[in-house]
Amino acid sequence: MSLPTPRFVGPRRRVLEVGIAGLAGFTVAAFVIPAGPLAADAEWSEWMLGIQTSLLTNVALVFNSLGRGLGRALTIAAIAILILVVLRSWLALLAFAIAESAAPVISSITKLLVDRPRPPDPLVHPSGSSFPSGHAAYAGVTCVALVLLFSSPGGRRVLWWTLATLAIVGMAWSRTYLQAHWLSDVVAGSVLGASVALIVFAQAENLARRAARRTRPTPDGLRPVRGRTGASGGPALRLVA
Repeated sequence: MSLPTPRFVGPRRRVLEVGIAGLAGFTVAAFVIPAGPLAADAEWSEWMLGIQTSLLTNVALVFNSLGRGLGRALTIAAIAILILVVLRSWLALLAFAIAESAAPVISSITKLLVDRPRPPDPLVHPSGSSFPSGHAAYAGVTCVALVLLFSSPGGRRVLWWTLATLAIVGMAWSRTYLQAHWLSDVVAGSVLGASVALIVFAQAENLARRAARRTRPTPDGLRPVRGRTGASGGPALRLVA
């Protein structure tokens, strides 16, 4: 399988800056978030308790299943297979794997360090502390990755970004509806996941394009030979047939 030069993102530098800014904001939030709920957290939690119905509970439980255990594993495996079959790119698969691995690692480490208590009386049985939401981080990294992988940069992405945003918001809502997280937990988790995806895919495209430039033939049909120096001190060249 070849490694074609990908186009995951549009302006790579800007996307990388947005991702780094989001990750920096998440880090600051982890340092300043209080152990107890913010005023907005408490108000949102009370509202979620007030709108509970059997239909909404079932919808929230579907999101819960998709973000954990077997549901999560099957979703990631299905996306990996699509990457291999549709995109046929090891680089795309590697970037997806790194993003899907980095987001939960960062989330888990932050949970241990912050150790924020969860809301009382959740409708599910979550494990670990509350900040950030691992489900929201998973939704953020996966939905953003799907847009970057399977759509081209430009105006046509508006629809896909809209769908991705709805999916992320849906997962975030479900965690607060189920009283598994405070509102600030899911906001932070969503930002973390999206930021990781932007950084990983922007950097993957940067590295791929640098590698392509190093191996691209010159106008006279010569190609640089990696690791070898010519008589003039510059890179050695070989003729491309």
